[in-house]
Parts: sequence; C-alpha cells; structure tokens
Amino acid sequence: MLQELRSLWDSLPHKAAFGLVVAAWFALFHFLGNSTLGYIQTDSMFGWLQAVYEGGAQQGRDDELGLMIPWLVGAIIVMRRSELTAIAKEPWAPALALVPVGLLLHLSGYVVQQTRLGVVGFLVGLFGIMGMYWGRAWMRGFAFPYLLFFFCVPISVFLDTLTHGLRLLSTLLSTTFCEWILNMNLQRAGTMVFQKASATAQGFRFDVAPACSGIRSATVVLLLTVTFAFLNFRTPWRRIFLILLSPAFAVLANVIRLIVVFAVAEAAGQAAGEAVETKFGFATFLIALGCVFLVARWLQEPDSVNVSSGTTAAEVASSGPTTS
Repeated sequence: MLQELRSLWDSLPHKAAFGLVVAAWFALFHFLGNSTLGYIQTDSMFGWLQAVYEGGAQQGRDDELGLMIPWLVGAIIVMRRSELTAIAKEPWAPALALVPVGLLLHLSGYVVQQTRLGVVGFLVGLFGIMGMYWGRAWMRGFAFPYLLFFFCVPISVFLDTLTHGLRLLSTLLSTTFCEWILNMNLQRAGTMVFQKASATAQGFRFDVAPACSGIRSATVVLLLTVTFAFLNFRTPWRRIFLILLSPAFAVLANVIRLIVVFAVAEAAGQAAGEAVETKFGFATFLIALGCVFLVARWLQEPDSVNVSSGTTAAEVASSGPTTS
C-alpha cells in the first residue's frame, strides 16, 4: 500500500508550484478569512471553524461533524489510490476560472459577515487550483471525495425550522403507530406526548426535543449514504436514488426509536423510557444504515464493473482466455 501511495504522489506534476499557490491560498483565508470579530475574535477562517465546531458540540449541534471529513476523504484516497494514480494529469487553464469565483464568494461573505460563504469560496478556489495544475481528468476523478469537504460548512444554525418540522413529523408518526397498532392511549400537543395513569399503566410525559428530531442522524446518514453510493455504484440514477432516500431512512429510524421509548415507558414507567431514550440513541444510526444496505442490495448493479478500466465482468468473460 505504501508503494502505491508513493506512486500516486510521484504521478502528481508541478508539486512545487502547486504547493506555493496552495500555501498562498491558505494564507489568504488564515489572515483575512473572518470578519465577524464581534462574535469570534480571530482573523482566521480556520480558527472561526474550530470555534464553531466546539460551540456546536456544546449546544448539541452537528457542526463538529466537519472535523471527521478530512479523515474520511483521506481514507477514500487510500482506497482509490490505484484509480487516482492512473488518471492522466496535465495543466488545464480553464480550471483557473474557479479561483475568482471562490474569491468573489469569500469577498461577499467577508462584507456581509457570513464566514460560511468564505468556507465555500475556499473550497471552490482550491478545487480550481487542483484542476489548473493536474487537469480536467483529475477534477472529474477526484470530484466525489472532494465533494465531501462541503459537509465541513457549518449550517446547523439555519436548520431550526427544519428541525422543528422533523420533531412534529416524528411525534405524529410515532404516536399514530402507538395508538393504532399498539392500542396505547396517548395525547399529543405539538412535540409533547402524554399518557395518563390508569390501572394498567403508570403514565408518562415526553417532549421530543430538538436533539431527538432526527436531524443529527439525518446529517450523519446523508454523509455515509453519499459515501456508500459513490463507492459502490457507477450508475448515476442509482446513486441519486439512494441519496434521496437517506433523509427518509433517518426519519424512519427516529420514529422506531420513539415507538420503543413510548412502549417501554408504558410497560416499565417514565424512568425506563428515559433510559432507552438516552442510552440507545446509537440504535437510530444502526436502523438507518440497515435501510441503506437493504436498498443498496436491491439496487445492486447487474455486472461487476472494473472502475479503472470501465470493463464489465461480462465483457471480460466474452473476450475468451488470455495467454501470457
């Protein structure tokens, strides 16, 4: 593996010039990357990102997911090292057009104090620099793992409306199932769920909080589904179909978790339901990922494809035996 990674490194042309330009690009966003000094006291876009990630972790948001993206992209590079090495690499001047686009996005964000626009501009411009030195074929072949870097842009602060909608949807679906299928006597008021005490039930009260809306699992499941779809399918419609289903998988998993919480609370009391809610949140991800794998199995492409050559197994078989 190390030899193959070394071959990938050796296949990259103009490394010195590329390194100097990228260093200048990073310096621009480090020293003039953030204008929201009234909120986060740093000129660096990277320092701003770190502060937002840390603040998101304290507030139960998902922005800190961005810290995992470089490791994920690195893992994909290792997995696809042979394909990336085989890509023909040569300068491609039109890619330079992405650099002013990135600068314009950064300038707009700097003026209106929206550093998130600067993060997008940084990524757009960096991709253009790659294409300028390593070519159009590299941009096309590296587009998928690079796309994951856009998950680094912190947007959870803008998702409050969506989060509230998911809370209402999850509450409605879970309570409806419990009432119609499990014959539970529940009352719902927005995101509040009540059960009055009776001779057979102790009664409980739950509020489907923002953290229980499913938005956290939806973000992670979307990231993992995008990765899985691009690594396992070549057909665009299969990739798009699976990715579009990922939010539904996350909502379904969250609804199942809430149903279990309500059922346990009815059988064993409020404390038992709260224990399931807090200690078994990981089950939401397992259910959602299970749905992804099941649908992916159904969508499985008919022929195994050699990604680097584009040759199907059927074509190889029809070509007959080979001699050395």
